[in-house]
Amino acid sequence: TQRNATQRNATQRNATQRTTFVVLDEQPKNIIQGELIAHEINKVLESGGIRRLEDGPVGSTPIMLGDDRVGQAIEAPTRLADPWPIVGIADFVAAQVAHAISGGHSEHLAPNALLPMSRIDSVGEIGPVHRSVGSRAGDRARGAFTIHPIRTSGTPDHPALWAHDAVRERYLQVEPDTEGQIRDPSESGRAAAAAIWGSASRVHYNSDLQFNAQSLAVALTSMNTLGGRAWPSIQLHDPEHRFAFSLFCNSTLGLLMHWWASNKTQAGRGTVTVTTIADIPTLDLRALATEQHERARRIFDDLRHYPFLPFDQIDEDICRHELDRRLLVDVLGFPPETCEPDGAIDILRRKLAAEPQIHGGKKSRIEFVDPDDETPINPAPQPPPPGIALNCIERKTAR
Repeated sequence: TQRNATQRNATQRNATQRTTFVVLDEQPKNIIQGELIAHEINKVLESGGIRRLEDGPVGSTPIMLGDDRVGQAIEAPTRLADPWPIVGIADFVAAQVAHAISGGHSEHLAPNALLPMSRIDSVGEIGPVHRSVGSRAGDRARGAFTIHPIRTSGTPDHPALWAHDAVRERYLQVEPDTEGQIRDPSESGRAAAAAIWGSASRVHYNSDLQFNAQSLAVALTSMNTLGGRAWPSIQLHDPEHRFAFSLFCNSTLGLLMHWWASNKTQAGRGTVTVTTIADIPTLDLRALATEQHERARRIFDDLRHYPFLPFDQIDEDICRHELDRRLLVDVLGFPPETCEPDGAIDILRRKLAAEPQIHGGKKSRIEFVDPDDETPINPAPQPPPPGIALNCIERKTAR
């Protein structure tokens, strides 16, 4: 009986149902207005014909109070076993675009353009949780390594990328910040450490992306590095695919996929776990030709010298715009107009920057300036020349 009940519960949790989501433009001013809005919502529900998430970027069904729009509604497929990514999204067109892109449908970006998509666990293997890797000296002892600050000289035996430092993480390539020392020198302890070291990689995924402060969803290191609490490692099935993977995950579309799939219960932040990273939609690296991967590597070598603004400033980040253009046009073959001003990608960037879940109500912005005369570097009319490192500092200014 218990087994049958468990099977029924699992079937119910995995069953797909239709759910209507309603988002109000602002909080009702009083109880009477709230009751009137509730009445209009019921009328929309009873009338049927609510626009669907799968309809593509056509917008939502408005909730009207007289001649004024007070909210919007959209219908979407849901399962109890899965998160509901549409909750809390202000612009349902952005949600429709995210849903389409996650399924590899890019017709609304450019007719006849191909965007092969898969899940991260289809192109690589996610590394262990940080508790299995180790813990910092002085913390509760766990894992195979004790994590120490990286030495200023010498080459670490077991480098690690453990915690966040937003300023360090403005560039696509990030160096290790710590190193691991084998905790247990016994034969079994060394064997456990060797097994964990086997998960070291140059590819690391941001498990706690603060949209309004951080710039990267994926960081590449110059050497094999243990994944840490903030940066779990990913071993791609083909290590040479890491450049295309980094470009996509840090592009507008890649950040869109992280935002869509992550836990967004905290304003301005999108968290994922080692388990849920596997489900994030990403570019199907296996579908790219060798020449496309080689082109991605050359582009990465140019762009790793560029500083990127935080996600919430994606609309004004010229370096991110250059990444989008070179990935979509030069690697994936999209028409150039897709990435031009007021093109599909430009409009999507503006939509994302306006999302409350992304900006979190932050009143300041990051600005890159020349360290000598504090002349603004980004935004600027043109990105820096390929391969030229930008010497800059950042400062906060009011929005």
